[in-house]
Amino acid sequence: MKPVLKLTALLFGVVAAMQMPGPMPASAAAVGQIVPHKALYRLSLKGTPGGTDVVAVGGKMAFEWRDTCDGWAINQRNLMILENAEGMAHSVDSTMTTWEAKDGSSFRFIVNKDFGAGGGEALEGLAQRSSSGSVTAGFTEPEQVEMELPSDVMFPSQHTIALLEKIANGEKFFSASLFDGSEFEPAGFVSAAIGLKVVPEGEEDPLISGPYWPVRLAFYGPENKTESPDYELAVDLHENGIARRLEIHFKEFTVNVALERLERFKPGGC
Repeated sequence: MKPVLKLTALLFGVVAAMQMPGPMPASAAAVGQIVPHKALYRLSLKGTPGGTDVVAVGGKMAFEWRDTCDGWAINQRNLMILENAEGMAHSVDSTMTTWEAKDGSSFRFIVNKDFGAGGGEALEGLAQRSSSGSVTAGFTEPEQVEMELPSDVMFPSQHTIALLEKIANGEKFFSASLFDGSEFEPAGFVSAAIGLKVVPEGEEDPLISGPYWPVRLAFYGPENKTESPDYELAVDLHENGIARRLEIHFKEFTVNVALERLERFKPGGC
């Protein structure tokens, strides 16, 4: 069941609207594209998987991305329900609150996970990048531990903005170390393949009426030294940072994440 529990890390790390050497201030052009918003997504099982006892997936993901002038604030709640062939259900209910400096200097995170009968987990801490370029993550929950991170590590919003810049420049591949605070472990690694631009047809919400790019991301945990990722994410990503649709590919099954509701936040007056 560990890959299922790792879903929390996947959603937090990428849907920040998803989640460079030294501090990487986001360019003015990239920041201008980002639309602070809140969105509600519905989870479901895609197809009929083989080799697993999961026969149904349900749940919701609520996501908020706010501009706080000098940083990005994200609030997220995920409820994922798995059902097996015997009709037994297992739920993973988790919340995450983060604040990330726009200059890449710091990242605060608070995470709470409820695994139902499987117990729960709380994580809290602060990652900081020093003036010399070194990066550390200091956890206060579940215990006080300081972890050294790669000097080129990225935080979730920083990673999303960098990915959007790659898309704007017509690049097809992007790889980076990523730390999102959703697991009690150092930074992982994310590799992205960017597809061709798609222009949607028909009437759409104005926030997702423009072109989008299909992106395939492969996620590797810090202990994964193989060529096979822990899981993959397929996302249709707009240049404003909004994900119109996602698919989470575990080894055993695939979860469809469909956008149900979308709202733009009013400018904060920065």
